[in-house]
Amino acid sequence: MFNNFVRKFGRCSILSCFIALSIFILPMMSDDALASDKEMTLIMANYIPVGYPYFYEIQSLFVDGVNKRGKGIVKIDVYWGGTLLKPKQLLPGLQAGTADLINIPSSYLLGSFPILGIHSLPLWKTLNATYESNKIGTPLTRLINKELKKKNIINLASSGIIPEFIWTRKKLIRTPGDLKGLKIRTSGKVASKAIQILGAVPVTLPSAELPLALQRGVVDGCLMNPWTAQGRGVEDYCKYMLIYPLTGIANPIFAQNEKWNKWPKDVRKVLTDVAVEWESKSLGPVNAVINDSQMKNEILPYYEKKGVKIIILSKDEEKLFDAAVKPLIDWWVKSIGTELGNKAVGYARER
Repeated sequence: MFNNFVRKFGRCSILSCFIALSIFILPMMSDDALASDKEMTLIMANYIPVGYPYFYEIQSLFVDGVNKRGKGIVKIDVYWGGTLLKPKQLLPGLQAGTADLINIPSSYLLGSFPILGIHSLPLWKTLNATYESNKIGTPLTRLINKELKKKNIINLASSGIIPEFIWTRKKLIRTPGDLKGLKIRTSGKVASKAIQILGAVPVTLPSAELPLALQRGVVDGCLMNPWTAQGRGVEDYCKYMLIYPLTGIANPIFAQNEKWNKWPKDVRKVLTDVAVEWESKSLGPVNAVINDSQMKNEILPYYEKKGVKIIILSKDEEKLFDAAVKPLIDWWVKSIGTELGNKAVGYARER
């Protein structure tokens, strides 16, 4: 019996030593070694329906790019159009781990991350300028990520900022005073403040409800980017579109910062490399899905054929709007802290 005990004890001791060594050795293995065992699957959720103008193509470029380049390393399973998480659930779902990546307009997150209001300010006149200022690695995006990381979120990739214009059902707008008293549908805190500063009444409602609200006169107009307005049929209800970038909409890709840091190095490299390429293909440069030349050659002709009257301001009229929205920028700077706000605005203007 004693000999049996010794033999069993010996076997247990050897097993215990092996386990102990494993505990010490495994953490010393490289991320790349650990990553090579199995392809990692990431869940991505967004609010964009399949086939939605421009934005669906843009998001598909990112997903397809990761799945092609990351074969054997990482792949993305994407849930389109709120099928996994509705728009208001995207951030909580990311924080809870339901999704590993989310694509969402930054204006939806202003309550939790006020720094993202920089995307909605009237600071850029061209799409390429927004691309140059907002691509990953610029002073502005580094500042934004520094603030986001305080709440465990990281902006993984940015597709630039698309300007939002004022559409009206019946009234032609050429000066800020022309907006007084009109009910304008907006999305986000900054956009609502912009409309309020111009003397109009901001109305918040889901974009899916916008067509009926315009048809019934619940609102007199809306603030929406012209690239995707056709997705809601805005041209069927609004007679005028004012060409002035009052606010902007950005659709970055976000992840949990702590989770990002735990992902293997090769996974992060694939995502980072694809993000850099995706930014240049999405918005800004001439060959991007959305680019500056489209306004003249594609967007405006489409709406004109639909019967929309395009309002292009004179230089003097544009200066009136520039002066009218300056309090919006001052308000935002003060709302997030003067030092931080001025730094963000300064980076936005550095081009």
